[in-house]
Amino acid sequence: MQELERLSGVGRETIRYYIRMGLLPEPTRPKPNVANYDDEHLRRLAVIRRLQQQRYLPLSFIKDLLDRPTHGKFAAFPGLEGRLAQDLDVPSLEPVIPVEEAATLAGMPLQELLRLMTAGVIAEGPAISAYDLALVQTWRRAQDQGFGETGGFFSEDLAIYVEALAPLAKAEVDRFYERISGAADPDEAARLGRQGIEILGELILRLRTRLILERVAELNREGEG
Repeated sequence: MQELERLSGVGRETIRYYIRMGLLPEPTRPKPNVANYDDEHLRRLAVIRRLQQQRYLPLSFIKDLLDRPTHGKFAAFPGLEGRLAQDLDVPSLEPVIPVEEAATLAGMPLQELLRLMTAGVIAEGPAISAYDLALVQTWRRAQDQGFGETGGFFSEDLAIYVEALAPLAKAEVDRFYERISGAADPDEAARLGRQGIEILGELILRLRTRLILERVAELNREGEG
């Protein structure tokens, strides 16, 4: 209980009240006078606090949300990806631009664009989306700034970003669904999703910049030694 109080910021009498109300599950009791609380207690307490503080919802309504049936591990929010794309003003993800046309629009040889597909930077297929075209155009700008083959940089090098970001994106979305499962309506899920993409995107950029600067300094020290 003491650890749950510390991690949640909620007092034990309030926690016990929530248990009596059915907002929290009963703890497991391996021995008399011993109660074990787990991540589900912590998650529910965070949800209760957020919904009370940000949306001023009564406990009875919060209980209904927490008890909402879910499909397996996650609650489904059909159409959330489209809502997020619209809110974030993301170009279409529908592959409607033939690859030959996309290469022309990006000012890039077709073979180079196909190499980006092989690297997993853009989706494979006879056509690409407007969003993937924007990715191709971004890489083309990088090439114009000296990140081309003459400088020793290749499209296949971008695979490191796919390899690093794919598990990160999966973990982020899975955790997002776990935390809001049964405790948010579609509008709230869309709002939280957009804020997460925008604010945590900035956080990731800042962390990446710091790590790069630290690595540059490390290599310089090694070179001087």
